[in-house]
Amino acid sequence: MKKQIDWKFLIPFLLTFAVFLFAAVKLSLLMWEYFKGNQEYRQIEESVVSIEEQADIETDFQKGFSVDFDKLGKINPDVVGWIRIEKLGISYPIVQGEDNDYYLSHTFYKEENKCGSIFVETENSDNFSDWNTFVYGHNMKDKSMFAKLNQFQEEETFWENGEFYIYTPQDVRCYEIYSCYVATLGTESFRYQFSNEKDYAKWQDYVKGQSLYDTGVEPEPKQHTVTLMTCTPAGSQYRFLVHGVLVE
Repeated sequence: MKKQIDWKFLIPFLLTFAVFLFAAVKLSLLMWEYFKGNQEYRQIEESVVSIEEQADIETDFQKGFSVDFDKLGKINPDVVGWIRIEKLGISYPIVQGEDNDYYLSHTFYKEENKCGSIFVETENSDNFSDWNTFVYGHNMKDKSMFAKLNQFQEEETFWENGEFYIYTPQDVRCYEIYSCYVATLGTESFRYQFSNEKDYAKWQDYVKGQSLYDTGVEPEPKQHTVTLMTCTPAGSQYRFLVHGVLVE
């Protein structure tokens, strides 16, 4: 006599297995997307970046690092620069789109991907000449893109990475970090337009006062700021900001 199937136990098992399988497939697809995005950026870096190991770092703050912007521009004419925080392993091309949505979900090759791109606020000038320029990047679970900016919540990270570099077709810019903190969306921290230098100086004082710790860097109104921004585990209404002031 055949044993009857006990559907009372089998159905819950099958449902649980189906949920597990769905989650596993979804996670696999996500990890594959991360892999493709990271591979793309590594290939770009290998193609357009050169590093002179014997560069005189006492006189050349570029540290022998150079970018072929002619080649980059042929891949994507939206390129405006390259950002580098050497010890954190942040090294990516920077683009600027017609809006702030497209590059949230498209890579430098304009392929749809959750990694997105590192990009400049569309309302900012494309040459980093504004008093404050925002540069955005995702906080990826695999620690790629701008995820490692959140490590600046620890003061030790700052002392090992007190500056970042932005390379442009025209020059190389060094920015000294003067403030790092979690900010609530819609607050004074997110300004990039100012009525005059005095207004900008007041903003500099404000964001300096928000820092989680004293960086020892005192920004001056004549020095322009680049603000690096990414999401943070604190929640959807918060962003982690790193303000750097241009060193002449």
